[in-house]
Amino acid sequence: MHEISFLNFAYTIFPDPNGKGVEAIKQKFNANIKAQFVLQSDYKEKLNVIMASGDMPDVVAVKDLDSNYYKWAKQGAFLPLDDYIDKYATFKGVPKTIYDQFRVNGKIYSIPMYAPTYTFSGTIRQDWLDNLGLKMPTNYKELLEVAIAFTKNDPDKNGKNDTYGFALGQDISPTHAMGAYWSPAWYHKDKDNNYIPGLIGPGRKEVIETLAAAYKEGAVTKDFAVLNWAQTNKEFYSGKAGIFIGTPTGMVEEYYTGLLKVNPTAKVAPIPFFKAPDGSQGNPKARGFFGLTTLSAKLKDDPDKINKILEILDYGRQFIPVAERTPQNQQFDWIMGGNGIGYEMIDGKAAPKAGQEANTPIQYMLQRHEFWKPWSPNDEANQYSIASYSSKEMQSFIATIEQMEKTYNKTPYDDPSNLVYSETRAAKGTELDKYLLGEQTKMISGQRPIADWDKVTEEWKGRGGSQLMKEINDGIKAVNK
Repeated sequence: MHEISFLNFAYTIFPDPNGKGVEAIKQKFNANIKAQFVLQSDYKEKLNVIMASGDMPDVVAVKDLDSNYYKWAKQGAFLPLDDYIDKYATFKGVPKTIYDQFRVNGKIYSIPMYAPTYTFSGTIRQDWLDNLGLKMPTNYKELLEVAIAFTKNDPDKNGKNDTYGFALGQDISPTHAMGAYWSPAWYHKDKDNNYIPGLIGPGRKEVIETLAAAYKEGAVTKDFAVLNWAQTNKEFYSGKAGIFIGTPTGMVEEYYTGLLKVNPTAKVAPIPFFKAPDGSQGNPKARGFFGLTTLSAKLKDDPDKINKILEILDYGRQFIPVAERTPQNQQFDWIMGGNGIGYEMIDGKAAPKAGQEANTPIQYMLQRHEFWKPWSPNDEANQYSIASYSSKEMQSFIATIEQMEKTYNKTPYDDPSNLVYSETRAAKGTELDKYLLGEQTKMISGQRPIADWDKVTEEWKGRGGSQLMKEINDGIKAVNK
């Protein structure tokens, strides 16, 4: 029997290392998983100590794609996995664009934990549009006109001056980007054909101009510069603002159902991605993974153990269609610990039983454990509207976002900067972004003229932005050789 040590980060669930799920894996795979789960906020420090000691467990989850990951890979701590990728369906199914994001010196040292590539898109009060006889906006000029109408024309027909257009919070969040062209992604190029960050690009400038014009008309959250994310959500879901964001996965159902309690006739609809001046229409992709699974380089002389680890990992990642996640599907039933034990069927859907995680083998199968995340063949296959939400109203709302993504995300964009590790971005990226967000906040609120756009860009470059651009562009060119 193979003894496999495993270190992973956790947020709220810390399964018993000797749970029944471990015993089930022993019986099925002839392997004993010796797992340790560490609180995510403490994980980086813990992992640094372990890696410095040279005593890396057989399998280690890496939470962040940071300088440590690259350092450890270059030092030879991790086992190269290139020769194994094609042997397992869930490894082979990972797009090259995802593997390319964490290659080191051309080699693959980890298997990614699944995350969808969906990012946020715009949403709008469709009932307000209908009440005012307005059409769905298709560009920023129309969006601005709608935002002002939402502010001045009593869109909820209650006879009060208590509504406005854009819900906005601190750090200009959400971005109100209606596609990759306007997003913070590295989409645009300068006169020297080098990529530039979206925050200084022409699309972003149009967004800031729109928000500044709306702010003058009272059509943006007045105190947005000091509102946190929860407060910003409240502006929209309490029925005050009419333009916000949505995404198929990770939405807070109680926010939406809360809006319906305040206003039962409320209808929120996704805003189709705008067509950009260059003809593109679609959003930037999210990175498509959350965390990485690495194997110790010390395993290189034990191919049987390597294959056993990868066999277990692959089995736990295999995608089962939503409709087949039932007790009748033996693989699903086993992974989830059995109907009535690790999970239960509620309204036709499998729901994990709280407190029973130690009974579920998936908790210990060498990857993201807090909820089952198989490697999906594509975002649509997850059917989040059905699988992730309970109320019919929320399911219907999310289904409209999924359909909008399917119809209008015609040119989804892979941000090339994701392929590059930059020392400057790691050391100063947050500080550089904060500077731009601060100056652009002043522009929205009228404290700095938008005519200063180029001046702010030059200031940003002088603070380290030029070096950041050089590193990113050198890296992109090296990857594309």
